[in-house]
Amino acid sequence: MSSDQSSDTSLLHFLNCEALDLNLFRGQSRDFKTGQVYGGQVLGQAIKAAYQTTDGTRGIHSAHAYFLLRGDVDAPIIYEVDRSLDGGSFSSRRVVAIQHGRQIFHLSASFQKHEEGLEYSEKWQPPFELLQQALDKGITEETNFQSEYLDVWYVPHEQATRRDSTQYWFKTKEALPDDLATHHTVLAYISDMGPLEATVEPHSLNAPKLEDRHKKVMLATIDHAIWFHRPFRADDWLFYECRAQSTGNGRGLAYGRIYTKDGTLVASTSQEGLLRIRR
Repeated sequence: MSSDQSSDTSLLHFLNCEALDLNLFRGQSRDFKTGQVYGGQVLGQAIKAAYQTTDGTRGIHSAHAYFLLRGDVDAPIIYEVDRSLDGGSFSSRRVVAIQHGRQIFHLSASFQKHEEGLEYSEKWQPPFELLQQALDKGITEETNFQSEYLDVWYVPHEQATRRDSTQYWFKTKEALPDDLATHHTVLAYISDMGPLEATVEPHSLNAPKLEDRHKKVMLATIDHAIWFHRPFRADDWLFYECRAQSTGNGRGLAYGRIYTKDGTLVASTSQEGLLRIRR
C-alpha cells in the first residue's frame, strides 16, 4: 500500500477513479486483511467510473455486476467503460474491471433523467429505537474496513424483526457532498456487506452463533444487483435488511432492502454467491 493510500482516510478519495484516457479509469485497492479485494470496492469504483462518462443530468437507477476473479489488493484496477447508449431519457454503460491483463469483474448500469410520474414506496418502520439505545451506550461495530469509513451497528439476532435475515444500521463517518453520484457510489460500496451473511442464517452447522457458522463456510460473491429508487443521503443513518431466499448446489441467494430512518425504501439489492462447507 502506498503512503498516499494509507494516509488518506477519506472514503470518497478511496472510491474515486482517476481518468487515464477517454473511457479509461484507474482505481486503487486497499488491503483490509481479508486476502482479497472487497467486492463493494470494485462495484463502487465501477459505478463511479461509469458516472464520469455521463453528462451529469442522469442518475443511476440499476446496476448488475458479475465478480469473475479474486482481486489483487496490491495492484490498481483498470476500469474500461463502454458507452453503449445515450438516448432521450436513458443512458446505458458497460464497465469491465481489469487486473494483470485479465477481467476480474464486469458491470452493466443504466442511468435515467429525472421525470415526474406515479409514485409509490413500500413503507416499513425499521427499528430506529434499537440504534438510538446502542448510540446512547456508545456501541458501534469496529471491524476491518467498516471502522475506517463507516459507522455501523448490527441489530442483535434476538432483536431482529426477521430471524432469517441480517440487519444493520450504517452511515459514513464523514459528511458527503450533495451530488447523487457520490451517495450512489457509497451505497454500492456498502451493499456488498450483508447478503451472503444472511444465507448462513437458516443453517445451524452445529454452531449457534453466526460468527462460528461463518468459520465453517466459504462465502464469495458471484453476482450482485442494485436498484436505486429515490434520493437519499449515505451520511445519514440507513437500515439494511438482507433476507435469505434460497441455498443449494453450493450457492446462496439473498435479497436486500435499504430504508431511511422514517421507513422510506431507497434501494433494493439481490446477491448470489458461493456457500460451500469448508472441508
